[in-house]
Amino acid sequence: MVRIRLRRVGGKNQPSFRIVAADKESPRDGRFIEILGFYNPRTEPATIQLKEDRIYDWMSKGAQPSDSAMQLFKTAGLIERYERFKSGEDVEKLVAEAAASAGEVSPKTRYAAPESAPGNKKAQAKAEAQAAVAAAEAEAPAEEAPAEETPAEDAPGEEAAAEEAEASPAEEAAAEEAPAEAEEPAAEEDTEE
Repeated sequence: MVRIRLRRVGGKNQPSFRIVAADKESPRDGRFIEILGFYNPRTEPATIQLKEDRIYDWMSKGAQPSDSAMQLFKTAGLIERYERFKSGEDVEKLVAEAAASAGEVSPKTRYAAPESAPGNKKAQAKAEAQAAVAAAEAEAPAEEAPAEETPAEDAPGEEAAAEEAEASPAEEAAAEEAPAEAEEPAAEEDTEE
């Protein structure tokens, strides 16, 4: 019996699938009869490319789609068009309709390829840091526009205030240490008397 199913291709942690007609007994990534399409779940939205005329031909000969292939066919609208094909509608018209409904497909993937095995904390931290930088860059133009509109006279005053603010924590730290030293000898004198 012939099954229409997915065959995994792509690198480690970067799955994409071919939709193939294969013998029911052959392994998942083993021998197949014909390539009927392509599915990439990593793009936004997922890429589904089907050779609908060949799929209609195989299904009319008795090929059974797997559960995952059936879900893809429903998502692409192929099942409804196949029902119309069985009722006698022209294949060329149905294939043209499918091509028109496919629209633009983005080749960019949603996720970058993982640098290492899932659960790697360093890789996750790096990805989060990159996301934070991207978010900061997206917000930066909105913050820069008002800063450019301020007069040049205010800028030196702001810099001086910033320098004072930087100096004051150091001065505060020195001031905190000095009274502590002054209190210690006094405390020693009280204990001696």
